[in-house]
Amino acid sequence: MDKRYPDADFLEEQYIQQRRSAAEIAELCGVSSSAVSRYLQRHEIERTPRYQMRDWLFEQYVEQDREQAEIANDCGVATTTICHWLGKFGITDGDAYETSVCNVCRESFRYAPSLRDGLYCSNSCAHEPDKNKIEVSCAGCEESFERWPSMDTEYCSLDCWSEDTHTISDPSTLYSGVWHKRRQQAMRRDGYECTVCGISNQEHKDQFGRSLDVHHKVPVRLFDAWDCPIEDAHALRNLVTVCRTHHPDAPGGTVGE
Repeated sequence: MDKRYPDADFLEEQYIQQRRSAAEIAELCGVSSSAVSRYLQRHEIERTPRYQMRDWLFEQYVEQDREQAEIANDCGVATTTICHWLGKFGITDGDAYETSVCNVCRESFRYAPSLRDGLYCSNSCAHEPDKNKIEVSCAGCEESFERWPSMDTEYCSLDCWSEDTHTISDPSTLYSGVWHKRRQQAMRRDGYECTVCGISNQEHKDQFGRSLDVHHKVPVRLFDAWDCPIEDAHALRNLVTVCRTHHPDAPGGTVGE
């Protein structure tokens, strides 16, 4: 066993100068990669990703004539990330790119219109506006959701608005009792993923500011109109987990298979 791995100078030489990974250093020293990672964090040793270094990216893309997807695979990032940094460094063909100013940080950046909308320079800036949203409780299903302060809506979706305004009985009785338990059971059964596109519950929260929806195939209000037990509306066979995009009652929603 090479006992140099706890030493900051040794790690900096291997990790920064030689650009070896934690796993490669661990193999060299005969220890676990988690041990090396622990000391890298303890010494606060970080390095700039290779794809964010202009000289390295220029060498890979221009001199070695490598494809963007190939470079992305080596770096463990998406192809669009490599495309972004190629454009940022001005390495790719300028005819395929446009210049814009970020709506958040006001920095100038280049982007490919076929891949991005040109509003934000990075994912960090794109998510910044969401921090100004407020969290409220839906008047229909009582689930928490985020909205802009300027919006006065009390409902998280058209589905909840429809249930709350087109029923005969007291709306508060339609989503009481067994509903919340059945909702969790349906999400667990569907693996906490949209049954149409597969987006996970966490990804959905990051994108829409709320959990996945659980949709009633036959609307609750119809069970009420038919004088059927509301519990039957919340039966698992009548529930399906969907995202905002594929919720039939959401704005622009589509019915899944």
